[in-house]
Amino acid sequence: MEKKRNFVWRIALVGLLSGLLSFIMCARLFKLEMSAPTVSVADPSSVKTTAYSYSVPAARGGIYDRYGRPLVTNTVQSDLVIDYLIYKRLPQSSAEIVSGLTEICRRFSQEWIDEFPLNADGSEFTDGGEHGKFLSDFIKNRGLDPDASASELMEKAADYYSLPSDWSPQKQRTVVGVLYTMAKQAFSNLTPYLFARDVSTELITAIAEEGYTCVRVQSSTQRVYHTTYAAHILGRLGKISSDEYDRLKDQGYGYNDTVGKDGAENAFESILRGIPGKTTAAYDPEGNIVEVLSRTDPIAGGNVLLTIDLDLQKTVEDSLASQIASMLKEAETNPSKPQDIAGAAAVVIKVDTGEILAMASYPTYDVSKFYSIYNDLASDPLSPMLNRAISGRYSPGSVFKMVTAVAGLETGVITADTVIKDTGRYTYYKDYQPTCWIYAYGVTHGNLTVKEAIRDSCNVYFYEVGRLIGIDTLSEYARSFGLGSYTGIELSGEARGYVASPEAKKQLTGAAWIGGDVLGAAIGQSVHLYTPVQLCNYIATLVNGGTRYNAHLLRYSLSGDFSSVLSVTESVVENTVKMSRDTYQTVLEGMLEVTENGTASAVFKNYPIHVGGKTGSVEVSDGTANSVFCAFAPYDDPEIAVVIVVEHGGSGNAIAPVARDTFDAYFASDSSLDETEEENTIIW
Repeated sequence: MEKKRNFVWRIALVGLLSGLLSFIMCARLFKLEMSAPTVSVADPSSVKTTAYSYSVPAARGGIYDRYGRPLVTNTVQSDLVIDYLIYKRLPQSSAEIVSGLTEICRRFSQEWIDEFPLNADGSEFTDGGEHGKFLSDFIKNRGLDPDASASELMEKAADYYSLPSDWSPQKQRTVVGVLYTMAKQAFSNLTPYLFARDVSTELITAIAEEGYTCVRVQSSTQRVYHTTYAAHILGRLGKISSDEYDRLKDQGYGYNDTVGKDGAENAFESILRGIPGKTTAAYDPEGNIVEVLSRTDPIAGGNVLLTIDLDLQKTVEDSLASQIASMLKEAETNPSKPQDIAGAAAVVIKVDTGEILAMASYPTYDVSKFYSIYNDLASDPLSPMLNRAISGRYSPGSVFKMVTAVAGLETGVITADTVIKDTGRYTYYKDYQPTCWIYAYGVTHGNLTVKEAIRDSCNVYFYEVGRLIGIDTLSEYARSFGLGSYTGIELSGEARGYVASPEAKKQLTGAAWIGGDVLGAAIGQSVHLYTPVQLCNYIATLVNGGTRYNAHLLRYSLSGDFSSVLSVTESVVENTVKMSRDTYQTVLEGMLEVTENGTASAVFKNYPIHVGGKTGSVEVSDGTANSVFCAFAPYDDPEIAVVIVVEHGGSGNAIAPVARDTFDAYFASDSSLDETEEENTIIW
C-alpha cells in the first residue's frame, strides 16, 4: 500500500504542476495578446477600421514515463510576429522597417530569424554551395546563373529590394536576409512572419515605443527536456517543411509551425499538438487595435504517458555504454579482444503486454542540443542519430536456435530425448561441411539432447535439425514468432528485416539457394536480418508461451490539464505460436542451463533470480563478429525479456552483464508493482 500511496502522490503532483503551468500560460498569453497598442474610441464605428484574424498557438502536450515522471514538457516564451496587412500600411518602405527592427534587436542582443545562406557581409555562401530548392528558384527568378557567386547574388538581391547604395555591405546583408526569409516563409495576409523567438519584455516595449504596430507579441512554448536519456525514443521538434505543410495544411497547420520530426514527438503528434485558437480584431489605419471582435481560446495538446520506465532506461543506457567502454579498454592490452566496436542496441519488453520498458541505441546524444550539435552528429562515423533498436538489422546468430528447437520438437523431427552426436564437422553435404564452434579447439560436444545443445550452443546439433525440418518449415516458424515482420512499434523508421529463405537470398545477394544453406539458417546465420526490437519481441513471445503481442510505446494519453484519460493502449495479440507445454518447458530449460551451467554461467552463476538466456556470436563480412545476448526473468514466471546487440562485440557472453544490470534495476524498483494495483493508481 505504501507503493500505491507514493504512486498516487506522484501522479497527483504532476497533474497539479501541469494545471498550474497551463493557468500561467493562459494568463500570460492573454496579457501578451493585449500588449499591442489599443486605441480608446468613444464611437468605434466612426473610425475606418480593418478586421484582421490571426491564430493563437496551443501549448504542446508533455511526454512522461509510465509512472508520470516528466521527460519533455514546456516553458512559455514570447515571440515576435509581423502581420502583413498592417506591415503594408506603414509609411516606411520594407527595407526601412526591417532595418529599424534589426537595429532595435541589436541593442538588446536579440537574434532574429534569418535563413539567407550568406555570411555577415554577403561575400560567401554558408551552405557550401549546396543550395536548397527555394534559394535555387530565388536565383533563377532574378536572372542569375545557377553558379553565380555569393557576391553576385548579394548585389542582385540588394538591387531587387531597392536598398540604398550607401548602406554598408553588412547592413544590406541584414536587410536582405530578413526580406528573403519573409519570402521563404510565404509572408502574406494569410501567413504572419515569425521574426524573432524568445524575446524580452524590454525589447517588446522598445519596439512598441518606436511605433512598429505591425509587430505583434505571440506566446509560444519551448520544449524543456528533463532527461538526457531516451533521445531516440523522445525525438525532436522542427520547423515544418514544405512537404509536411502540403500534407498537413488541411489540418490547420501554418507555414511557420513546428512539428514532431521523429521519435515520440512525431509518432504522437496528433495527441501532443493541440488546437490553435483564433483572434479577430479591428485595426485603425495606423495599425492600432480598436476593438477585439472575437476570440476562440486555444486548446492545449494532450499529454502522453509512455511505457518506458525512466529509471530502467537510465540503467540500460549507462550499462551498455559502460560495458562497451570496458571492452574497448581491455582490447588496448589484449589484441585478441574486439577493437572495432561500432554501435549497439538494447531492448526490454514486458512479456505479457508487449510494452517496451526500455530501448537504447548506442552511441546516443543529448536531444536538447540536437540543432547546435547537428553537424557533429551528421559527420560522426558511428551514426549516433540512427536508432539501431528499430532500424539496425542484424543476423541473430545462436539466439535463433530456439526457433529451430521449437520447430523440430513441434514437427516431431526430434523429441526432448533425441540424442545427436556432435562430430565436430557436419559432413552430410559433400560440397559444404561446416563445423561446430568448439571444433576449433580440437574437441566436440559429443552426444547431446536438445536442451544440452541449447546450453552448449552446439552447431552440429542444429545443423541436423535444420536439415531434417527444411527451410520452408523453419522459415514459417521464424515468421510466426514475428521475425521479419514489423513489430507494431509506433516510431517511424522501423526496418522490417528478412527471414532466411530462397527468396530472401535471391533478393539480398542475387544468388540461388542451395541445399546446404539451410544449415546456416538453422543457427541464425545465412540471410536472417532482424532488428533488436524484433528479436526481443520474439523472446517475449517464446517465454510467455507463444502469445505474440504488438510492441508498443504509448501507454495512456491524458487531457492537457490531466483531468481525463483520452485513450488507453490495449495490448494487441498479433499471433499465437502453436507450442506444446513439453516443447515450452524443454526449450526454456535449455535457456536456464545457458545461464547456470553454459556459455553465460560466468555472469549468472549464483545470481539470486533464476534467469534464462542465450548467447550468440555472429560472423559478419568484415571485422570482429557481432555479439548478441537474450535473456528473460524470472525463470519460473517470466516478466521481462531483454536483448542486447553489439556490433563487432565478439562473443555474446561478453555483453551479458548488461542484462544482469537490467534485472538488478527492474527487480529492485517499482517496476514490479502488482499489475492490478498499478492500473488502479494511474486511471483515477
